[in-house]
Amino acid sequence: MRKTFDAELQELSAEMIDMAAAAEDAIDLVTASLAAPDDRQAREAISLTHTMDQTERDIENRCLRLLLQQQPVARDLRTISAALKMVTDLQRIGDQCANIAEISLLLVREPGGSIPSHIREMSRKAGYMVKRAIFAYANRDQNAAGEVIGLDDAVDELFRTVKGDLVALIRESQDNADRAIDLIIIAKYLERIADHAVNIAQWAIYCVTGTLVDPS
Repeated sequence: MRKTFDAELQELSAEMIDMAAAAEDAIDLVTASLAAPDDRQAREAISLTHTMDQTERDIENRCLRLLLQQQPVARDLRTISAALKMVTDLQRIGDQCANIAEISLLLVREPGGSIPSHIREMSRKAGYMVKRAIFAYANRDQNAAGEVIGLDDAVDELFRTVKGDLVALIRESQDNADRAIDLIIIAKYLERIADHAVNIAQWAIYCVTGTLVDPS
């Protein structure tokens, strides 16, 4: 029974890594879409996030099966519980990437210049946080997880800067309002992606220590 259980845990870990890789790819595509004049990357990101839905269901079903059919010890229970929480964060990262990609498709068709540099920087930082959080989970690396948690304030500060700049742009001319609102929404999604990365980092620490870290 234990060998079967361990094999199931390994398969769970493999599914988590696959979904995490999809989230990383979606982040990379969205980041590229914010810098590119064409819409190829945005469309690829949307398509990729659709495949994450089935993976989420598969992982949830496996976790529930392990909980109901086996008798996991404390360490195993932490792994399964963390997976159930993390898969939700990964799925939401995918959803937010798709939302950003859909807005970027609209912006590509509109005149008005490039995406502001602060938003592109937010995208890079949020993407880095997601990748480091996934690394922390895969390698049970508490230092990497702590790094992710520490970066959250920088993304929050960038969001405040972006919001202030775009509000000033709207005040300057109402003609800028629609584009500025779209850009603020993108920035908010990026802030949420960073928040989900922090959640994943917290669960990575929980897997090792059994303690859920308060990021504040």
